[in-house]
Amino acid sequence: MKKTKPTLVVLLVLCVFNTLIAHEKLHTTLEPHTQTSTDGLSTAKYAAPFTTYIYDDGWLGGIDPIGTITSLDIIIVQSGDLVITANTICAEVRIDAGASLTVNTGVSLEVSVILMSSTSISFSSFISNGTILGSPVVSYDRFTEELGTNDLISSPVTSTEIFVDFAVVNTLTLADNGFVRAFAPYNTMNGAYENYNVNLNLSTPITLGKGYRAATKISGGGFLRFTGTVETGDVNGIALSDAAAGCAWNLIGNPYPSYIDAASFLSENASELDPGYIGIYGYDGDASDGWTIWNSASMAALAGTELIAPGQGFFVKSISGGGSVDFKATMRRTGTSDDFVVGRSSTSPHYGHIKLNLSSGSSNYNTDFYFNSNASEGLDPGYDASIFGVSPPAFSIYSSLVVDNVEIPLAIQALSNTDMTNVVVPLGVNASQGQELVFSIIESDMSDTTNMYLEDAVNNTVTLLNTSDYIFTPATDLSGTGRFFLRFETSTLSTVDVDVESVKIYANNAAKTITINGQLQNNTVAKLFDTNGRLVLTNVLNTNNTTQSIDVSQISSGVYILELDNTTNERRTEKLIIR
Repeated sequence: MKKTKPTLVVLLVLCVFNTLIAHEKLHTTLEPHTQTSTDGLSTAKYAAPFTTYIYDDGWLGGIDPIGTITSLDIIIVQSGDLVITANTICAEVRIDAGASLTVNTGVSLEVSVILMSSTSISFSSFISNGTILGSPVVSYDRFTEELGTNDLISSPVTSTEIFVDFAVVNTLTLADNGFVRAFAPYNTMNGAYENYNVNLNLSTPITLGKGYRAATKISGGGFLRFTGTVETGDVNGIALSDAAAGCAWNLIGNPYPSYIDAASFLSENASELDPGYIGIYGYDGDASDGWTIWNSASMAALAGTELIAPGQGFFVKSISGGGSVDFKATMRRTGTSDDFVVGRSSTSPHYGHIKLNLSSGSSNYNTDFYFNSNASEGLDPGYDASIFGVSPPAFSIYSSLVVDNVEIPLAIQALSNTDMTNVVVPLGVNASQGQELVFSIIESDMSDTTNMYLEDAVNNTVTLLNTSDYIFTPATDLSGTGRFFLRFETSTLSTVDVDVESVKIYANNAAKTITINGQLQNNTVAKLFDTNGRLVLTNVLNTNNTTQSIDVSQISSGVYILELDNTTNERRTEKLIIR
């Protein structure tokens, strides 16, 4: 007789049956006695009598059952970090959101079922440095945002599930459209997310260390259940592609049911990442540009350790030629933090930070500057980080390197702490004509002695952002660098002085010179910058001459900014086209 291929319906029924069998694993030899967990995660049948022990940052009732609990009993960890310090056997362990369980080295935990949960802002955590016995079925209910907001997630357990099993278990929560589900890896080769289909991806495995864009159909977000075993060792060799279609971006994820140290991950894998993008790019869903970037500069500004949540997906950019990343068991940490929520306070080698925001109506975009003793005015891999994607969006603000510009639009620029007193940073701005633009500092932990100025080289204005915003409406579309500069000074700059403003500046392309006409009252230095903010030449002007010229015959054709600075901190800038 000719064999026929099982239909999808039959496979779905089998998947549900297998899932139920696995979930009832510990109950098959016990007499019926029903207990329903307080959060509704499980309804289990146990032989009576049994005891439920609750750890709420300390044992309720004052009785510590570790080492004496029986194989019929249950442990619930509601808060704090429960440490297993002696060989322990029990029927079930449940770890609530924000709580953690740690098995010490040289100690065993024998258990049949482990249930883990999360909320939108908190995640349960499990670290085993000892031995896990009983081949427990681990179910992690991972909070995932609703369709439209979406989330980047990964499996926090080593799973034997194929996608159709996962889809069936999560039928009530996973967003769907026909056979298509809102669960998509990022295909770097094609440069696109590719949603799984319960027919086409029937046997596709849920891969450890792989990231997925996912969404639930529950308003406000819901839970996706991952089922498998606890990963206790290293997860090595997660391949990275440098395919041009995806601009070398790769979506990966934390493979452990615990937090991991972000700094340790970057330290381990920095050599496998593009030098201009050594960072963790996490989707935050509600920031102005949708992305939070963690790198050495941003993490040095924190009082504590930045942690990547269990089941958290994120992007990294591959080094040329492709590479691979490793997750090490030594990276695992206990924690209670959210996914990509950053707190900030000063700590060495961090000296200061600002977040510069560009807004227009409901549109917002921002860029960050950090002052760090490990950074410089050039490219500092791991400290400077480009924006996520291919190029800056149509509405955006970013910065360029002060020296040795390599045309990277930076979302984070790190500078030396010595630059806090005197540095000019080129800014890139993309915006449409006719819309009112507001430049403002929305976060700052800079010294009170540092003045921060926004310079508009076309309007010849200098605005002290410490005390006011710069607001104007462009008459033409804005694109790229060359017009706006961010200056950090300890001295006070005046707005353009009357005498300096009366000076006429123009390019004499026939004579290959820049001409300056007018009487200078104080010693003045002329500085010529290209559109990337690089200093091209410096010339000391003569206060005795009313007309003087600067030779630019060796300068390449292009757009330049001439800046006049005098000894009384008065200044003037002029945009010039040299041919």
